[in-house]
Amino acid sequence: MRIPLYIEMSNKNVLIIGGGGVGTSRARKFLQAGANVRVLSMEFSPELKELEGEGKLQLIKGDAYDISVLEPLLEWANIVTVAVGDLNVNEIVKDIARNKKCFLNLANNAAETEIVVPFEGEYEGIRFSVTTEGKSGVVARIVRDSFLETLKESDETIYLLKSMEYLKKHMKEEGIPINLRMRLYFEIFSDEDFRKLVSEGRVEEAKKLARKLVKEYAEGKREFRVENNLSFG
Repeated sequence: MRIPLYIEMSNKNVLIIGGGGVGTSRARKFLQAGANVRVLSMEFSPELKELEGEGKLQLIKGDAYDISVLEPLLEWANIVTVAVGDLNVNEIVKDIARNKKCFLNLANNAAETEIVVPFEGEYEGIRFSVTTEGKSGVVARIVRDSFLETLKESDETIYLLKSMEYLKKHMKEEGIPINLRMRLYFEIFSDEDFRKLVSEGRVEEAKKLARKLVKEYAEGKREFRVENNLSFG
């Protein structure tokens, strides 16, 4: 079973097998995330050649069936993407990648891939990803665009994000213990006056109220009303 994760890709090593359109798209995506990228293929798109000319990635002309070429590359890689039409390559790469403890992204087989590369969206610091795990990329893209439009139309969500981000930073600066912070997030979020200020876009006033509430709860002047079972051991 797969679970959604966001992974820091800076300086991670990514091998892409296939120099066509899909391989180029994956190379671009991993480069943008700060990864070190190598592409193994017999032929390369003009864009990949341009990227190599700019020193952004390394192109390796070779056959994925050549174990002597493939093994050292998979030894180097943290993630390998197979982006070729020949499904027989998958089996060769899978066996070696497993032994090398290299995560596998099969762009040509959604059912057997270890890593799914989803459609992404971002607005005002809110990032999200959508996948149908191979059922329909068209639908995944439509859902992504729908989420994005919803965020753009919801000013209150962005006001709330700014207010809650400030609350988190303020409590850390004040040295509020982490388990108390977890309770206060839910308590302040549920405060009617706080939510009213946020809904009206009065973010600075919401921040001021949040500071006041943190102080009162921390000093025991207010009783907690919201149940929250989230805590760190």
